Amino acid sequence: MNPNQIYSYTIMQRDIERLVKAYPDLVSMETLGQSPYGRQLWAVKLGRGESVLFLNGSHHAREWMTTTVLMKMIDTYAQAYVNNTTISEYSVRRLLDEVSIWIVPMVNPDGVALSQQGTAGLTPELAQTLRRYNGNSTNFTRWKANMQGIDLNRQYPANWSAIRNAGSYPWYQNYKGQRPAQAPEVQLMMDFTFRIDPEVTISYHSSGEIIFWHFNTLSSNVARDQAIARTLSHMTGYALVSPEKNPSGGGYKDWFIQEFGRPGFTIEIARYAGESNVPLSQFGNVWNDNRAVGLYSAQQSHSLWLNKQKVQYLQQSMDVLAETGFYSKIGALSGSISIQPQRLQVISKKGDWYQVQAAEGTGWIHPSPGKLAVVEEIAATAELKVNVPAYQYPDRYAPKVTFLEPQTVQVSGRAGSWLLAHTPGGSWWIDGRMAELRWPVANEGEEAETQNEGAGEMMREPVSSPEI
Repeated sequence: MNPNQIYSYTIMQRDIERLVKAYPDLVSMETLGQSPYGRQLWAVKLGRGESVLFLNGSHHAREWMTTTVLMKMIDTYAQAYVNNTTISEYSVRRLLDEVSIWIVPMVNPDGVALSQQGTAGLTPELAQTLRRYNGNSTNFTRWKANMQGIDLNRQYPANWSAIRNAGSYPWYQNYKGQRPAQAPEVQLMMDFTFRIDPEVTISYHSSGEIIFWHFNTLSSNVARDQAIARTLSHMTGYALVSPEKNPSGGGYKDWFIQEFGRPGFTIEIARYAGESNVPLSQFGNVWNDNRAVGLYSAQQSHSLWLNKQKVQYLQQSMDVLAETGFYSKIGALSGSISIQPQRLQVISKKGDWYQVQAAEGTGWIHPSPGKLAVVEEIAATAELKVNVPAYQYPDRYAPKVTFLEPQTVQVSGRAGSWLLAHTPGGSWWIDGRMAELRWPVANEGEEAETQNEGAGEMMREPVSSPEI
């Protein structure tokens, strides 16, 4: 994506579609529903983990550079995942295997369109109404509300009745509406938050280079939230806003802290821009400030989620299909040895960590997608009619070993839709939906039973450990 432009709803939608196509199994999209004027509130999922971080931007129309920041994060992190590179010393692949980052880049698409384009294309009646809400000005670059004249970040049910400087009628900024969650965009955001159940949320706003982190926060949570806030402040160079005894409220961050009791933050990017959008010339500095924020926050989300998980005691044989770290305790990031592919006994599970009995002894593993599975032993052949990529273990992002040309190969194992194929050059995992699986005949002269696994269709869902 190109951040050096007025980043519109149309450009964002196009870029989301391109990213989903470029990174299948890593990036996906869905709509939360429609805005009052028919635009979709797009949500993007980046990552493959069970724990969840939620980022959002452009609650306020003129603050559309926050959308650019979030889209740049998706693009940059996805590239780093595929290339298995680090960003600011964070292992992107490890984090995105542990965490799913959900992102709503543009909460207020109607307002953004109005701020960027003015009333062009609107009916004369609607254009006249919006000009009235804008103080009879045709300068809509200062527009902050949605196209109903409601400030979406004064709409959440968190101390809503006591919001200060709220205005009493539709206006280009600060009108809190007639009741909490009156605006469809806010109700959609609340419903979505309950559904994905994030451990940490960050709402991006502009401007002022400050971070809000407290809203009537329980005393038992202050130290936890403040520690994260201080790290975010150190990373970005933005100042922390001191807690207030009687905060105004109504914002997404306020509602999240109140409703979930978990860390929520509002990050105001860029130097203060007043009643206008942040100039494009500032994006380079803004990106440098925030480049690693999503990764650090993902790390915190996983840690908080893991601490809450209960140990499940299991007794099941499973297969480690590639070299994997072997640790003495949960959460260890160093001091491990490596275990080689083998069948082992799973003793227990806590979150995405597994306690196992392996040839090397008893310890904990934290396998990335595809490395730990139940492999069904089968005896069959697979006919490859096209060139098929062969992988070290059954996952699209596993190291790709080679391409197998059209041929018939022996198959000895199956994990989900993946097949363990044997060739003169070695044994590799292939996507079974790119092959025709053939079973041996039961009697001489009887035609072989053929099971078509969907030749030519690439896998769209990641292979994960089975429910146990």
